[in-house]
Amino acid sequence: MKKLKIILPLLAVLLIVYLIIIKPKKTSSQYQPEFAILNNELKAHHAGASAGIIDLDALDYNLNFVTGQLGNNFKLRLTTKSLPSIELLKYLMDKAHTNRLMVFSEPFIAELLTRFDGDSIDMLLGKPLPVEALGRLKAYKGWNNISWLVDTKERLNDYLLFAKRENVKLKLSVEIDVGLHRGGLQTTEELADVVKTLQQNTQYAQLTGLMGYDGHVPYVPFYINKEKAIKKAFVNVQHCYTAFADELKKHYDPAFISTLTFNGGGSKTYFYYPQYREITAVNDIAMGSGFLAPTEFPELLVLGHKPALYLAGPVLKKIETEKLPHAEILSGMVNMWNPNIKVSYYMLGGGWAGEPVAPTGLRKNPFWDSDDKNFMNQLPNQALLSSSDQNNLHVGDFVFYQPWEGDGMLEFKNLLLFRQNKIIGEWETYRGGN
Repeated sequence: MKKLKIILPLLAVLLIVYLIIIKPKKTSSQYQPEFAILNNELKAHHAGASAGIIDLDALDYNLNFVTGQLGNNFKLRLTTKSLPSIELLKYLMDKAHTNRLMVFSEPFIAELLTRFDGDSIDMLLGKPLPVEALGRLKAYKGWNNISWLVDTKERLNDYLLFAKRENVKLKLSVEIDVGLHRGGLQTTEELADVVKTLQQNTQYAQLTGLMGYDGHVPYVPFYINKEKAIKKAFVNVQHCYTAFADELKKHYDPAFISTLTFNGGGSKTYFYYPQYREITAVNDIAMGSGFLAPTEFPELLVLGHKPALYLAGPVLKKIETEKLPHAEILSGMVNMWNPNIKVSYYMLGGGWAGEPVAPTGLRKNPFWDSDDKNFMNQLPNQALLSSSDQNNLHVGDFVFYQPWEGDGMLEFKNLLLFRQNKIIGEWETYRGGN
């Protein structure tokens, strides 16, 4: 009993000391200079409404950075799922002097064929489509300029049956598994079997190349030197890809091989290719997110890219001293212990798939998160963020998010264009579904 009388006060003292040690220090919430300018522009020209924003200066910078990295050794192909806006695609195609697109969605393909001259663009599938999609897309001019993706012998047979029934000749690219293990041919023997079938059906099918996605490379398990491990994984991909390309050389002459598209890469690996151009068979790099540098691509910021896409919503309510439902009596103690959740802001929108980036010092309020999903106060209608009482954010000001992926722009029908500190126009986003 005596020991208990000693231990309990000691534990209470230790708990108090611990809470003092971990007590958050007050941090201010202020706009960074560039966001202060953007906030004023939105208040002047887009007040009271949420917005998706493209920073054209950053977009141009990223495009020049990418093309400078790739040089003349690789063709650039724009990944449309990460750039879901026809105007954005046109802008990048014109600036980069490329007509190459990687496409994934049947409705988006239909929109591209409607908005572009189908014969003027080079479309490669980034994932196979069911054979039924070919029948629906056949109604669009230029549909047969697409390189359809074949990942199995069974899909190849389905496509050939379609081609024979419709009396058409399909362009076909073969998906190969270079280590991601997400589909595609796994061995050169499988490729040889596919080639044999293609050569027996030249009236109905034409090989256009290979597609091997290296999306697993940056996620190599942790080693003492992770960068070295990533480069080793990248080299293994190139050896694997080259083995498939060499298999094709056994069946086709050099002149035909020189016409083929060997597609690979992505925003997380494109910058390795110039370093290893002597050992890679890849001649066509697909990427999209690299031009926008969303938060899921932190390595791009290290490399030198700049964020070019933001989602913004105005503050609808500012609550100076937050009270907790069912625990009003404790609210003062909570706010005193953590001064950075004292002030709460309810946004008109918000809760998007991204991270708040401006003003600085904003954070989620853990007392409003009802479970471990940690998004309950971030619903996309009247989201809640908090800060200390040292802030310059008021009702009508904008909170800025950087989306996790370029697809985040689909939260909005239109994107505002921001250049040299001014809003200069807008682009529509793709609205067609998947």
